[in-house]
Amino acid sequence: MFDIMSGMFCLVTASVSLIYGTRIAWMSGKKCDFKEDPHNKIHIVLESIPAATAVYFFGFIILFTYLIDGPLTIFVSSLTSAILLAGFVVSMAMPELKRKSNK
Repeated sequence: MFDIMSGMFCLVTASVSLIYGTRIAWMSGKKCDFKEDPHNKIHIVLESIPAATAVYFFGFIILFTYLIDGPLTIFVSSLTSAILLAGFVVSMAMPELKRKSNK
């Protein structure tokens, strides 16, 4: 019974952290306007990416604990996945990088 409850708690915690990490990264990408000064854009993106990476990292640590053996492997895989996913979500949310229809 305890194993089932702890597994459910970990699954919910990992899911919530991945959802909130996506929310932070998505809003950071939406704020980036290509008509602004590049210094302001870099400041906005660099301000939010570490927060999204930290939240993603926490979720991936919980997820990879159940999937992979070895603490160093879990740490490296979680950190790599968090950095890549944060950068990918931010770049996908940028308004100028979305596909424009040909009208």
